[in-house]
Amino acid sequence: MGRTLLDKIWDAHTVRVEDGGRCVLYIDRQYIHEVTSPVAFAGIERRGFGVARPAQITATADHNIPTVDQHLPIGEPESRRQGEALAENCARHGIEHFGGGHPKQGIDCLAIQKFKVGST
Repeated sequence: MGRTLLDKIWDAHTVRVEDGGRCVLYIDRQYIHEVTSPVAFAGIERRGFGVARPAQITATADHNIPTVDQHLPIGEPESRRQGEALAENCARHGIEHFGGGHPKQGIDCLAIQKFKVGST
C-alpha cells in the first residue's frame, strides 16, 4: 500500500525514534494565540530560557478578539489581559504578532491559509 501524506510529512520531520516507538519530531513552524501562550512564555522565562527560533513563530489573537468594533478595548478583563500579554510577550521575544485591528489578524488556522503566514 502507498504511503499517505501524513506518513510522508511524519517521516520528513522525524528526528529519531525512541525505544517503544515514540518519535521525536522537528517542528519547523509554530502558530500561537493569546489563550495558552502566556503559560508557555512564563515557563520559559521562569527557567531562564529564550524563545528558540522566534522568526519561525507567528502569533495571532483570535480567541478573545471581537468580530466587530475591534477599535474598542476588549470589554472582558481576562480576555483583555490575555491579548495584552500576547502582544507584550511577542514584542519581548521578537515574534511576529497579528493583534486586534491588524489586517492579517484572524482565526489562526484561517489566517495562516489566507495570508500564507509563515510562507517564504
